[in-house]
Amino acid sequence: MMRIIVSFFCICGLCNTIFMPSVYAQSKAETDSLLKKLQRIENRLQQLEKEEKESNIQELLNKAKMMSRKKKEGIDEHKKFHSGLRQQSAMNPNISVGGEFYFATGKSQSDLNRLPSEKEWGTGKLFLREVELGVESALDPYSRGKVFIGLGNEEASVEEAYLVWLNCPLNMNLKMGKFKTQFGQLNRYHDHALPQFDRPRVLVQFFGNETLHGLGLAGNFLLPRLWAHVNELDLEVISGGNGFSFTHEGRHNFVYVTHLKNYYDLSRSTYFEVGLSGAAGKNDPKEVRETWIGGADVTLKWQPPDRAKYKGLEWRTEFLISKRQEGPDWINAYGAFSSIQFRLAARTLISGRLDMTQLPCDRDMWERGGAVAFDYWQSEFVFIRLQYTYIDRNFDENDQRLILHTCWAMGPHRHEAY
Repeated sequence: MMRIIVSFFCICGLCNTIFMPSVYAQSKAETDSLLKKLQRIENRLQQLEKEEKESNIQELLNKAKMMSRKKKEGIDEHKKFHSGLRQQSAMNPNISVGGEFYFATGKSQSDLNRLPSEKEWGTGKLFLREVELGVESALDPYSRGKVFIGLGNEEASVEEAYLVWLNCPLNMNLKMGKFKTQFGQLNRYHDHALPQFDRPRVLVQFFGNETLHGLGLAGNFLLPRLWAHVNELDLEVISGGNGFSFTHEGRHNFVYVTHLKNYYDLSRSTYFEVGLSGAAGKNDPKEVRETWIGGADVTLKWQPPDRAKYKGLEWRTEFLISKRQEGPDWINAYGAFSSIQFRLAARTLISGRLDMTQLPCDRDMWERGGAVAFDYWQSEFVFIRLQYTYIDRNFDENDQRLILHTCWAMGPHRHEAY
């Protein structure tokens, strides 16, 4: 602004000198002198503006350096160094406790129906199915440990206790200890995580209510992308079966299990899985006779991302074949089940299952039936289930059951599904 005012007065003086010669009688030399003075004033103004800008920039730079120096000094002053020893709070594992109660009633008085899993059925009583203690911990960046102890019928047993080494060579996770094998879809599920109260009949007849498990070694491999979006291979060997298809006695009672999973993304809300399973081992204490079991499973899951809490569908089907040696003869038995589960709302689900199986020791004996269940989730820690089950047999009395099941959990291990 000052530059404009000075220029205005100088121009006015120049105009007066040129156009009013009678008032200001200056010569041409005086006019030139005024022009030179005006030029010098403009140059000085430009220089002052430049110095002012440089001064402001330098002041800002000095302030920035001072603040940076103070910040560094403050950090260094309050910085604390700790030793490499782990703190006690960080070493504590995650501890969970879960419990299951149920009321069951049915019309059958057959021992096979009353004691399908060494628990009473159909007597109109309230029972404690199991209390499970779960302890899990990340031991270090390379491994983690899990222990699950079950208490049922006033007896405690170690269901699983194993150590997992993560990110080993060949994209492998290595597991050692006692664990449920990765055969098919539901073998690894604990009872509280099943879509229905009971296991499909084919799994009960082939592996028992306690599933196929044992003490051994397992490797999980993430394969390069082949024909599916994700391919996984599990190779496992356990010592001893559970006395059903595989013996738990003998000196070399190994059971070899493999499972190949192929995962496909069909859309943002739908995925599809196809799995192939196999198990082989001895079925007699003398370790002479063999049993081979193969399985194929399919899973389809739909869960819209924007409504995952309120809508969903999960359908799973599995087919199993058993080839069992009895003396010089071989017995081939088949079984299958198909289960579907709908999420109706945030807290309610409805599910159904159809299953049939031949007995692995006698294919002329068979079971078939189904189940319908309604689940109400009070929260992610508590749910209540009402289920009706029907079983038809050609070797014993049929059975109908009405079951009221309550399941609860404390801690981070909440009805884990695999």
